[in-house]
Amino acid sequence: MGKMKSDINRKRGGHILSDIMLLICAAVFCFAAWKLWGMYQGYHGGEKEYEQLRQQVTFRKKEKGGTGESGPDLCPVQVDFDALRKINPQIVAWLYIPDSEISYPVVQGEDNFHYLNYTFEGKKNFTGAIFLDALCRPDFRSDNSIIYGHNLKSGKMFGFLKTYYDTNYNDKADYRKRQIIWVIRPGGAMEYRIFSAREISVQKDQDVYTVGFGSEQGFADYLDQAVDKSLYHTGVEPADRILTLSTCTSSTEDGRFIVQATLIQD
Repeated sequence: MGKMKSDINRKRGGHILSDIMLLICAAVFCFAAWKLWGMYQGYHGGEKEYEQLRQQVTFRKKEKGGTGESGPDLCPVQVDFDALRKINPQIVAWLYIPDSEISYPVVQGEDNFHYLNYTFEGKKNFTGAIFLDALCRPDFRSDNSIIYGHNLKSGKMFGFLKTYYDTNYNDKADYRKRQIIWVIRPGGAMEYRIFSAREISVQKDQDVYTVGFGSEQGFADYLDQAVDKSLYHTGVEPADRILTLSTCTSSTEDGRFIVQATLIQD
């Protein structure tokens, strides 16, 4: 009789343990599902916001023209900065790369942290915003104007940079299909042509984020190094002011992928 009671108690204990394990598994599953739903909502919310902001951008009809004898390139987009400024007065430009997914407003905060977690409309969201380095001149007349954006798994924001320009990541990446970068500002547009693309380490390559140079020789040495370390040679000789697009990589914690372009039309 005592043995039977012991067996019954053991079975009850086993059932209770199984029930507890099932509850724990269910709780873990629910938490994971909740986190995934939150991520989806974040992606969706951020993408929807920027899609709506693109309604303030209109495209010109394609016209013949180009740098050289036929005349300067015409900026393909026009931006309603008055409307965008009412949403966020910290807007300084619109960034556009033809034949790509990159078409975003550019803001400049008081530091380089706020817009990592807040969108253009000021909503807390891990998509953040595309923003100009706080140390750069808002008119893009610094020696090196640096723009940051998140590398989202969805490919949005600056998630497309590696796909477009990193031949180690995508062997079909071809900068020639997207060699022009436009920075549209109130009253004008600046055209840049890509001369370098590569992955760097924030710890080892801090000089990449130099905004201003103390001498022409220092700037020239910087440009020579950028060309030498590029994944490929674009045939473009950098001069005058440059633009650096920077995003995180998934390969290392301090890894960044950068695309650099030189000003060819202001």
